[in-house]
This record gives sequence, C-alpha cells and structure tokens, in this order.
Amino acid sequence: MRSTELAVPAENTVRALRRLAPGARLREPRTPELRVLAGALRDCAPPELARAHPGPVARAVLTAQLRALDRAMTGFFAADEGGREAARLVRAAIFGKVRQARPLLDRLHTEPGLRTAALAWADVLGYRILAGELRGARERPGEEDGRLAAELAVAALLPRAEAGTGGREVLLPWPDGGAGAPPSASGPVGVPPSGGAGDAAGPPLGAGGGGTPDPGDRGSPPPSAPAGGSAFLHVRSVRVTDRGFRVDVHADPPVELLRDGDGLTLRALWWNGLDRVADDLGHEYLLLARDHAGTGTVRHWCHPRPAPGAGVLRLESAGYRGERVRLAPASAGTCAEVLVKLELTVRLGA
Repeated sequence: MRSTELAVPAENTVRALRRLAPGARLREPRTPELRVLAGALRDCAPPELARAHPGPVARAVLTAQLRALDRAMTGFFAADEGGREAARLVRAAIFGKVRQARPLLDRLHTEPGLRTAALAWADVLGYRILAGELRGARERPGEEDGRLAAELAVAALLPRAEAGTGGREVLLPWPDGGAGAPPSASGPVGVPPSGGAGDAAGPPLGAGGGGTPDPGDRGSPPPSAPAGGSAFLHVRSVRVTDRGFRVDVHADPPVELLRDGDGLTLRALWWNGLDRVADDLGHEYLLLARDHAGTGTVRHWCHPRPAPGAGVLRLESAGYRGERVRLAPASAGTCAEVLVKLELTVRLGA
C-alpha cells in the first residue's frame, strides 16, 4: 500500500532531514502517532520503525488503510483494485441499513455484511492491519508497515511545494563554459556528504531547521569536468524562491528504433529525476515534488533556500527506466529500472 506521494523514497528524505540546511519550515503532524513517529525517525531507520514503535506504527497504518477503504467504498477511487471483492464492497456500502454519515469503524462494527465485504477486500489487497482489526485479532506490524508509517510521518512533515514561476536565477556557468556540467560517469563524481539512507543516528529533526553537519560530511570542490561529461542531463535553471528553490534539468536519454527480423524494436531510456540534493557545506535539501511535464525538462521543488555560504549544489540522479517494445508483427515489451547513478554539480551566484 502506498497512500503518499513523496517525490523520493522515505529513506532519502529521512537522511536529508538529519542534515537539513538552516531555515527549513516543517509542518507539525496532526495526529499523536505521526508526531511520535516523526520524532523516532531522528535515530531510527524506516525498516526498524515497526520493531521499535509497534503501537504508533499500527495506528498510523490502520488510519491510512481505513482511509483507503472509505475511498474504495465510493466506487470512484482505485476501482480496478480488488476485483470482485471491490465490487461487493461498493454494493454493501450503498445498500447498508445504517446511516452512512456515521464514522466508518462504527458502520463496520454494526453492519455484518459491510464488515464481511471489507474483510475480503482487505485480504485481497494485503492490508494485514485492517484485516486484523476487522477480525478482532490485531496483527503485529511488520517491516513493510514500518516503511509505510515512515512515509506517512515524512509526508506530514514536508511543507507544500510553492506554486508560481517566479524566483531569482542563481545558476552560474563553470569556467569551462558548461553550466551544470556533470562529472564523467566513469571517473570521479565528487565527494557527496557521507552516510547512507539507513543511518542509525543523526542530528534531530527540528521544525526550525536541520542539524549541524559532521565535519566529515563536508564535500570537496567539484572536479573539473568537460561539458560533455554526460550527454543526457543538463541543468538549465536554479531559481531561488521565498521558501526554497527550483531546479530544472533537461534529460535527453537515447532512443533507438531497430529492425529485428520481420519487425521493429524500440529501445528507450526515461529519466526518473533527481533523488538527492546537497551542497558543498554538507547540508542536504528536501525534494518536495517533481514534474516531468512531458517536455524533456524535469522541474524539482526543493526546500529550504540554499544555505548562506553554499557555492555548489550536488544533484544526484535517481537513475533511468529502460523500456524495450517490439512493434510488429505482435506488440510485446519489457520495462526495467536501470540504476545508473550520475551526479551533477552546479555553481550558485549571489
């Protein structure tokens, strides 16, 4: 189950929160369990959350699964999930004898037909926590439940991406003339802040800004790289706004149309966007949203504004999605994630 719309994996956002640049404005989670989980992510990796805090994880996941159930009962959302059980759930919700304005859990406890339909629907979709609640035998949350709870807590912390197209351009060209020229994929790619997505410890997550970077996290100046270090990715713009900045990256991955026997085969790579933004002071930035827009240029909304004194941004690619489609005589195709990591470095002006 994925009920959040994070731009990057929760592990990446948790890592960024521990090294967050100053000036961040995080939101306050609305529910007690999400506040507990947000605090626990200061020193607990998402896969370990269910083992360390089973109660808050179970309540947060149950709330999310009840919300999904409530939407599915209308018949308009995720109608293709659940198959026949989803159709039975909609019928039971429509023809129930209890007033529909009552809270959902009250309806489930007082309408046996609706509870039976909801239980079958939950079993089909693998919603263990909700199924256990409906059976009266609560399930202990597992690792996947912990990951989902981490996503929910992170989503409750992140501010909204800014609307509009304004902002001040701060992108500077490199001395060799290539703006945002990435290092060669086969050579050194600079020194990003150390630490993985699952770090067990880090500075606390604070609503007024991020933690102080460790001395060992400070990056070195980017290596000199020719503008043709990567022919696929080019940083077009870095604009500072009131609460953050936007990064526009143009992606031009290769596409090939080949003759394959008596037919044609299309092979293409599609770029997934950035999944990490850091600076040369060791701070990291939150990726709030990404917009591919079908134009070849991917826009990224980042928070907060670049830290005072930061002169270089390091932009780490999330990799590519590879597709292979046979066009004739019969349509067939495959799709796979291509984990090609690239790092772009850009200079910032005043």
